[in-house]
Amino acid sequence: MNAPHVFYTLLVRRGPRNSRVGSQRIALGRVLLVTLLLALSVPLALPARPAHAQSPDDGFNPDANGSVFALAVQSDGEIVVGGRFTTLGGQTRNYVARLNADGTLDSTFNPGADDWVFALAVQSDGKLVVGGDFHWLGGQMRNHIGRLNADGSLDTTFNPGADSDVDALAVQPDGRIVVGGEFTTLGGQARHYVGRLNADGTLDATFNPGANDWADALAVQSDGKLVVGGHFTTLGGQTRNRMARLNADGTLDATFNPDANSSVNALAVQPDGKLVVGGNFTTLGGQTRNRIGRLNAGGTLDVTFDPNASGIVFALVVQPDGKIVMGGGFTALGGQARRYIGRLNADGTLDATFNPSAGQTVFTLAVQSDGKTVVGGEFTALGGQMRNRIGRLNADGTLDTTFDPGANDAVFALAVQSDGKLVVGGNFITLGGQARRYIGRLNAGGALDTTFDPVANGTVYALAAQSDGRIVVGGFFTTLGGQARNRIARLNADGTLDATFDPNADSSVGALAVQPDGKLVLGGNFTTLGGQPRNRIGRLNADGTLDATFNPDANGSVYALAVQSDGRLVVGGEFTTLGGQTRNRIGRLEADGTLDTTFDPDANDWVHALAVQSDGKIVVEGHFTMLGGQTRHYIGRLNADGTLDAAFNPNANDAVLALAVQSDGRLVVGGWFSTLGGQARICIGRLNADGTLDTTFNPGANSSVYALAVQSDGRLVVGGFFTTLGGQTRHYIGRLSNDAAALQNLTADTSGTTVAWTRSGAGPEVWRVTFESSTDGVTYTPLGAGTRIAGGWQLSGLTLLRGRNLFIRARGYYATGMYNGSASVVESVRNVYFPPITIYLPLVLRQ
Repeated sequence: MNAPHVFYTLLVRRGPRNSRVGSQRIALGRVLLVTLLLALSVPLALPARPAHAQSPDDGFNPDANGSVFALAVQSDGEIVVGGRFTTLGGQTRNYVARLNADGTLDSTFNPGADDWVFALAVQSDGKLVVGGDFHWLGGQMRNHIGRLNADGSLDTTFNPGADSDVDALAVQPDGRIVVGGEFTTLGGQARHYVGRLNADGTLDATFNPGANDWADALAVQSDGKLVVGGHFTTLGGQTRNRMARLNADGTLDATFNPDANSSVNALAVQPDGKLVVGGNFTTLGGQTRNRIGRLNAGGTLDVTFDPNASGIVFALVVQPDGKIVMGGGFTALGGQARRYIGRLNADGTLDATFNPSAGQTVFTLAVQSDGKTVVGGEFTALGGQMRNRIGRLNADGTLDTTFDPGANDAVFALAVQSDGKLVVGGNFITLGGQARRYIGRLNAGGALDTTFDPVANGTVYALAAQSDGRIVVGGFFTTLGGQARNRIARLNADGTLDATFDPNADSSVGALAVQPDGKLVLGGNFTTLGGQPRNRIGRLNADGTLDATFNPDANGSVYALAVQSDGRLVVGGEFTTLGGQTRNRIGRLEADGTLDTTFDPDANDWVHALAVQSDGKIVVEGHFTMLGGQTRHYIGRLNADGTLDAAFNPNANDAVLALAVQSDGRLVVGGWFSTLGGQARICIGRLNADGTLDTTFNPGANSSVYALAVQSDGRLVVGGFFTTLGGQTRHYIGRLSNDAAALQNLTADTSGTTVAWTRSGAGPEVWRVTFESSTDGVTYTPLGAGTRIAGGWQLSGLTLLRGRNLFIRARGYYATGMYNGSASVVESVRNVYFPPITIYLPLVLRQ
């Protein structure tokens, strides 16, 4: 063997085919926005569906043959699409369809409508309310509004009926459904352009504000009030030009009268209660505002916010981090060219980093929990590539495309940065079609980061992305970034060499683990580190100096390191002694580096990879055939105390070298094997949480898989010696789609004392989490380390700032790469607002 030395809902319609706007036939938007916090916090009970195969063609390109007007992202990550298409994903789908999280068509969902769909709203029970110009839905008569069960079948109990188009829908927290559009009757009663249904579909007789023209946009505030936008000039019997607010009982809010001079087509409520407004107006709140503006919570104009769009705005969505994505018919935004789509910072300035450019009008947007944005409209190009009416953007604004950078030799090290970029190390000298000697960086979409080119003179085996953006590099090199660096070095975030860090190892470094205190544990084949004897394992302080207190002393190569949540360190490799005692290929160290004498699983051959699961159990992979005194071929699992998990026995037929743990507990494994769990699996497979084979996952590679990394969106980056992956050509590096979404939600309780980050689905399982806060979204202050709760992580006992916008950031840390010897970071940011506490003093009356 040549072992290496190592629901948010957003709905938009194009406008009636026989528009009343005049000869120009201006496309009119119909937008519904429900606050992101509300939508993402509601779990949906959705039925299980047949899995679909993973593919290295992992780009998002469903290909609709007609305009997309409405999008709704379900809590399970699947995407419901409405519009005027009749084919989607290469199959017949009449006006409404559903996509799997990876963009492939959901073959189980095909209700069919007989005409255009303009509005979609997902209920908390997973049912889907549909509005539009149709008269039939799911094979039965439904006039302009109907409801589908979670499986796509028609809800036969729901049939309110409207006499004309339904353009907007909003599901309130109590389950009642607000409806806007062009109708004058709803549920068999007079309702001019806006009405409300009870949860069972019957008309709410108490709600009848009445408008004199179309209602195109609805937004439910956190206090239960309802903002309405459209073409009307009266609502609730009072003058309200294109925009008004209703109290929860449907009466007019007399305090709110922003007065737009033309249509309001899009609304988005921010966490602080401010309201972003888009449309075709040029004045708002008595001042010039070209198609976009912002109102304070009371309805007065926010004078600090004036982005200025050159054309109509149809779609608005506030991202979790407070940034605002907008789509429409504009070609300039904030004084800069932006074709039909752009993004604003929270203060209303243009986000200069985001410029995907669409070929034609964007009608609808929906943000996923992983930060990606689904885009729908009339376009046939997006982000410089062909996308017919629907596409998806990565969080950085680049197009979600198939990942195929290509290397010319083996990839061993993979590290995902907090910004989604991927650092790659190995034995290659070209990557992404350009010279990159042993190390390079890819943007989130897979394109080469042309600004990053450190240049090593030898193989890179391990990478660790630090929380400050710097990158620790381990391998067999002696120079990096043009300077002498023996087998270990650190790069600044821009790829330049960190001149302050030079520990100097005398042989290869193949494993890196960053501890919570910032110290760095190294494993490999070295015998000196930092100028002192350190046999195959050592620890560095955060500044790169040697930690003199840590010296476990292994008598053979250390390949694998796994830090537990309690600070103890599991070590795997080729050694037979560790910490001065017999430990055959696996042992555990206390936080101070002394041997844990209670832990002695005893493997009969090399241990290559380790992973600590959320329940504290430890997955072990390598060359062994015995573990814990029992037969375990190349893979096994230990209980937290080091005893063998007797229930877990996947049984590979050759070495298992790479491991990735998903948030749902499933385990992706890579190596040299050709069978796993008793079935053919060529070099890559996936196990269910109980260790049984996941029969839905079988991409196959034509040679060994050495490195795995789960990205924040659940897609799996694979590195190794292969030249084909999933039946397609992929030179040494590729990426596989996942059959489930990566779901996550960062929340703060209303008291400002507790933050929580829930994680599930196909995203990476993390072994520790930190929380931070910021008032500007740029400079963050640590809040503390999270503790595990069911389904995620939590930090309590806080006193978060009140009365101003606050940004909360969660960062999770996990192992990736060859032998799990690299370290990656995944993050989530949420803009929150806690109102000031009003203190009422007692009134003292003088006698």
